[in-house]
Amino acid sequence: MKKIFMLRVLLGAAFTVVLSPVLLANEPTPPANPAPVADTSSPRQTTMLILDGSNSMWGQLNKVNKIVTARESIRTLLESAEGNIQFGLLTYGAENKKTGCNDFNLVVKPENYDLVKVLKEVYKLKPKGRSPIAAALKEAAQQLPSENAHILLVSDGIESCEGDPCATAKQLVEANPSLQIDVVGFRAEKEAQLECIAENGRGAFVVATDTERLKTLLAGVQAKAVNITEAAKPTRTLIDKKSQPGSVELNILAEGNPEPLRANYSIYYPDGTNVVNFAARTQVTEYLPPGEYRIKAIWQTIEKSENVTIHSGKATPLTFNIGPTGELVVNALNKAQQPVAVNYALYTTKGEFISRHVFQEAMKTRLAVGEYRIKALLDKKTLEASLKVTQDAVTNYTFNFTDK
Repeated sequence: MKKIFMLRVLLGAAFTVVLSPVLLANEPTPPANPAPVADTSSPRQTTMLILDGSNSMWGQLNKVNKIVTARESIRTLLESAEGNIQFGLLTYGAENKKTGCNDFNLVVKPENYDLVKVLKEVYKLKPKGRSPIAAALKEAAQQLPSENAHILLVSDGIESCEGDPCATAKQLVEANPSLQIDVVGFRAEKEAQLECIAENGRGAFVVATDTERLKTLLAGVQAKAVNITEAAKPTRTLIDKKSQPGSVELNILAEGNPEPLRANYSIYYPDGTNVVNFAARTQVTEYLPPGEYRIKAIWQTIEKSENVTIHSGKATPLTFNIGPTGELVVNALNKAQQPVAVNYALYTTKGEFISRHVFQEAMKTRLAVGEYRIKALLDKKTLEASLKVTQDAVTNYTFNFTDK
């Protein structure tokens, strides 16, 4: 037991989350130096932790049970917060599948936060049952204030109770603009829904096996909280605030259009080394160590890049503008003048491929102002057209397959 205790202390100090499954059955030893009690009269970040207790959390990554990684990630965050965050804990997962979609447990409310109690509850959780993620998000959000609100979802699966957590996340941040939803997942290749929750929740998504990014996320949550507390009332802290992460918030807009466009993003160090890439995102939040970075955004054939400086505990917004745009609406009719589904392919006048739309009666897309070529394929027949897109206007075109 003594060796296990020392291992936990070392791992917590180093922000390492990969442990031996031998820790599964053990409750945590109370921290040697409990987090100081914060001045509750000062503004603080309130974080609701949502821990996945579904059966799939017994699975392993890198020979480690996912529930072990989840527990130690939460422990690292709690023990390093220094009283700057009020934590609440909500878990889900039930043995009875008939009640599993309604069985999520509000273990600790933020106003009743106690470090040792939360850790004991985290380690007591035995994964089983289903994943009512959307319902859990709603319940967690109800426990949060209107300012400095934060949810950290730690999960390995998709919604299994017919809810729509992606839409729920969007609704929650619209209802509470201060809310940010960060997500820790476990399977990079199968996490589209969890990534969407983070995207719509204006938060970051990290796969737990990416230990460096996970470490940065956990430290970034803490640094943001310290910044909130310090802004209201400077306090003594053991945290080296200058070295703690900040974050960058990315999107891309068209001139005169407030809705972010779906684009690809890449973040680089000044020497050109890639940090991380994001595909087909309307919004990106990423925690980063303080310093200089270069951000690249690609929308269709338009590429933009800018340098940014990340400051500890602060969010740096960066919005790219791709200029004026218009809409293109194309459909196809057969010889009976009835709508027919075809394959569309869109190109620039130079032949650069933009997008493909498979087996659709109509195609609608936003494009930068300019001229384009479009092809429509039905069976083995291809029709082509040259079209011009003008600012804030809709360009309509109809292909006629008179022999079909």
